[in-house]
Amino acid sequence: MPKIDNDTKQKILQAAEKVFHKNGFKGTRTTQIAEEAGISRTMLHYYFRTKESLFQEILESTLNMIFSHMKRLIGEQVDLDTLVGGIIEVVSDLFEAKPGLPSFLVNLFNESEELAYFLAHSQQDTIPFQLDEILKSEKQQGTVSEDVTGEDLIMNIYGLCVMPYLTMAYIKAKENRDEEGMKEFIRKRRSKIKAFVLNGIRP
Repeated sequence: MPKIDNDTKQKILQAAEKVFHKNGFKGTRTTQIAEEAGISRTMLHYYFRTKESLFQEILESTLNMIFSHMKRLIGEQVDLDTLVGGIIEVVSDLFEAKPGLPSFLVNLFNESEELAYFLAHSQQDTIPFQLDEILKSEKQQGTVSEDVTGEDLIMNIYGLCVMPYLTMAYIKAKENRDEEGMKEFIRKRRSKIKAFVLNGIRP
């Protein structure tokens, strides 16, 4: 029985993410992942017994990364403007590094109610509740509207950051942008998203 090699495991995870994003969860076969990783299917199954377990590790790794960055920002107890800007940067950096992730997740939610349930009950995603506490203090100072919740805030950020990736083909064709032009367009939107989100929660 071979020992677990972290380099091989990482190679499998990178290959699986690429194939999942291209073919969707249901359309992906473990044989395709093994071929992309340059290993045998037997070796793949030694590291991950099922396609589901492989996908769950990729998903949890992505969630861990983004939630840990957000929690670090919240823990630094910066002002609300800096916090919102920081969260927008974290989410935007993730989508820029993994541009296929937004459409893949949307399709996955439509395919699998079980996955949506898993994400909804993830113990890692405490961000809306933590934001509620920060907003409570801001409301007492009269700087945030009373009806704004942490859930509202994080959904606004996710929605505004993700939309260019969900409509990328249309935007590129409409404005005749190449890949680099599209990246630059999305990067410039970051400051606009920050202003839009903050203006939307002010009284």
